[in-house]
Amino acid sequence: MNEGLKRAFNVPFTKAIFSRRSRRFGLGMEIPEGPLTYKSNSPPIPLSREEEAYICWMGTGIKSQNLSDMPPHLGLDLEVQFTSRSNPSLGCLHRSEIFFTNDSGAYMLKLHDAQPKDFIGLEGMEPEQAWDTIMKGYDKCLVKLEPERALFPDKPPGIASHNTWNMNKPGTTVFFPITDLTSGLMDLLFFYVRPSHRYNFIDERNGGRHAGTERWVKEGYLRDDVKLPLWSSETNFCVGYIGELAFISQNMALALQTMGLGGFLFSGFSGMFVLGATPFYKGFGFKFISPPGEFLIPVGREGVFEAFCPPFYKNMDAAVDAFVEYKMKRWQDKKHLPYKDPESILSVIEPPTEKEIQIVKDICNYIYNTYGRFPASMDPMYIRYAVQAHHLDTGFYDKYYPKGAYTQLHAEHFDLWHPEDKNKLNP
Repeated sequence: MNEGLKRAFNVPFTKAIFSRRSRRFGLGMEIPEGPLTYKSNSPPIPLSREEEAYICWMGTGIKSQNLSDMPPHLGLDLEVQFTSRSNPSLGCLHRSEIFFTNDSGAYMLKLHDAQPKDFIGLEGMEPEQAWDTIMKGYDKCLVKLEPERALFPDKPPGIASHNTWNMNKPGTTVFFPITDLTSGLMDLLFFYVRPSHRYNFIDERNGGRHAGTERWVKEGYLRDDVKLPLWSSETNFCVGYIGELAFISQNMALALQTMGLGGFLFSGFSGMFVLGATPFYKGFGFKFISPPGEFLIPVGREGVFEAFCPPFYKNMDAAVDAFVEYKMKRWQDKKHLPYKDPESILSVIEPPTEKEIQIVKDICNYIYNTYGRFPASMDPMYIRYAVQAHHLDTGFYDKYYPKGAYTQLHAEHFDLWHPEDKNKLNP
């Protein structure tokens, strides 16, 4: 465990918060004109494997099991799993993952299939043991997608003009958290058709008609006196999961402060291009669909991160069945539950009944058949924020800013993390 990691593990929370800044000028960069004209005297130096692992794990890494300390009969069935990660997740879904790119390729840290039992007690370990556990998990879950840096636009409209000069340049690592909204929407639909709710969904954009629920209202299974508008409910549900992207990004931005790295959190890019909707920019190589009258819609990277909808499933019935299997697998293994007596918890939690599964299928089929997509209002795979990390060129800040523009950790970064590379730096 190098000196940089030891220091990072001991930076006070308040210091990380107070020192958080966007520090955009890295080694090898240049501002060719204007009042901040500057050309770095040093070559770009990429982040190490350990630096990237630390940023990813602070962003959304597994750290233990959830406590899930609520009365089981009052909504514990909303929980998809019992994994505690660095960011909160509605219903403990944790279907937000980090994709990133650097000089050596494009990657995904695929954590949604990892086992929380491998990380129990992480928070109580000494730093060296914790870091060894993290690196084993990181190496096991890291998926290399492409052998070269992902190609993104370098000019508008694919990227905002103020990010063109330094985003995704040599030596940088750019992290993009991406969330699967299909699984979250399905989980909340199941939650709201369970006995404690039994709500009826109506389509407010089509005259308030039943959104696949008419049969179940007539049979008295769903309540006709409590109607949820489909579009606004779906939007509210999805925003809950999109919020995870902000949590993950903030975690990574704070991690940069504890390491003495430069970088910045930003959203000035087109997700369509980053995910690879056009042949000009492969991005992360996602698959897209094209509903009638709409732009291209990202549905996932085949084989590693797929939404619960066509074309990865024959139809929405098959997609719902796959989600139920995905969730129940995490419930049925008692080792995944955090309690001393998991049997007592399982005894009061009923798995979805055949009727409830059919109701959710009917709602999902209504959405897909009516709007040619699922969800109706949001991209199945949603991307909004990015965090770039790079080694800071302190000379730029010394020239143009008063003392305090960067911290002592920034000044000492190469001594702490890369003493073997310090001779590459030019004053």
